[in-house]
Amino acid sequence: PVPTVDPSAQRIFHNGVILTMNPDQPQAQAIAITGEMIEAVGSDADILALRRPGAIVVDLQGRTLMPGFVDPHTHIFNDAEQYLDMTVLEAQQVALENGITTIGDMYVNEDFLEDMQKLDRAGGLQIRTSLYLVMTDNCGDLQGDWWQQYTPTRTPGERLRIGGVKIFTDGGTCEEPALSYELEPGAGTGDLFHSQEELNGLVAEAHSAGYQVAIHAVGDRAIEQAQNAIAAALGGQPNTLRHRIDHNSVIRPDLLPRYGEIGILPLVFGPYPLCEPFGPPPPAEYQAWEWPWRALLDANPGLPVAWHGDDPFFGRIRPLDDLYSLVTRNEIGRDGRVCEAPEWQKAHTITAAEALPMMTINAAYALFRDEEVGSLEPGKYADLIVLTGDPVTIDPEAIRELNVSLTVIGGQVAYCAADSQSLCPSSD
Repeated sequence: PVPTVDPSAQRIFHNGVILTMNPDQPQAQAIAITGEMIEAVGSDADILALRRPGAIVVDLQGRTLMPGFVDPHTHIFNDAEQYLDMTVLEAQQVALENGITTIGDMYVNEDFLEDMQKLDRAGGLQIRTSLYLVMTDNCGDLQGDWWQQYTPTRTPGERLRIGGVKIFTDGGTCEEPALSYELEPGAGTGDLFHSQEELNGLVAEAHSAGYQVAIHAVGDRAIEQAQNAIAAALGGQPNTLRHRIDHNSVIRPDLLPRYGEIGILPLVFGPYPLCEPFGPPPPAEYQAWEWPWRALLDANPGLPVAWHGDDPFFGRIRPLDDLYSLVTRNEIGRDGRVCEAPEWQKAHTITAAEALPMMTINAAYALFRDEEVGSLEPGKYADLIVLTGDPVTIDPEAIRELNVSLTVIGGQVAYCAADSQSLCPSSD
């Protein structure tokens, strides 16, 4: 079972770089934690002045402390046994060692839901986990109405919650994605799993019942259909349930501004598949459509665009690899080798300062966790990691050399690297 945290225990981390993901206070030198919660963030002098008798003070020695990574679309738990040859607890440990503190598990049937509830009741769940219940499977087949028995939860601090439901609109796992162009002559462009009317009905049903909808859409035709379905369900009202479109791999230019116009949350991959390509590269005239994250951000200022890892299907379970790919567009393969991006894909790079909110506070927003985690602010849970360097200021190529030294969830040390024991507060 996960040990509890003394609610009166105080820990102070100082003499480092604190990346808060809070736009009102982007950086600091120190942070104070009391029990599970963040007490204060500020300068070394201000935070050390808060020190109480018995407090544990940790010298970061210039390292970088930031919020834990939030992966709002992953399969490391539901596919742990089949794809990773691990138990859920073993997969959780891998995630903790790589700085992941919150996830959304995106393929949950009733049996797996019950397994996760048992794990949570037994005290084995450390990572904050949101479960998304399948309305349709990866081939678009309806899975019945079982999900209606489990209403979404929003209790602050809960380790396990029902996040919403998931709908597949096109392939990528079962069939070819629904694209407007052919990857090679005669290959076809993939079929949509539902008509527009059918998808509108599925989204409207979940929306009216109060569920957040996460829609798998890879190709541009599926993205357009998903945008239409969410717009129809909203009927011109704000997207208060934070309906999402996940993957968004091929975006026609005319679809880019529609996310912000409708208020839809887009979730996107980090690495473009270079080490193990899905197929031939797109024709030159369509290269601007492929994973166009630079254009997506530029077309939707202020929209909380989020990253997702979709592990274990892409590379290693290591968000720092994905950060490296977002900033350089190179991919790090499963074996650790670097696959160089072509020039047309490098046109889609974003900066580390843009990517990190996508991997923390924006991703937390996609899970309705942004009032709890995702940024380092007083009153939020102390879910944080310590890195060996500052990803914002180092050379982009050096990001892939960074490592996680410490992972803390709710004030409790969940992982401490063997070479970083001096950073790890004593147990309660």
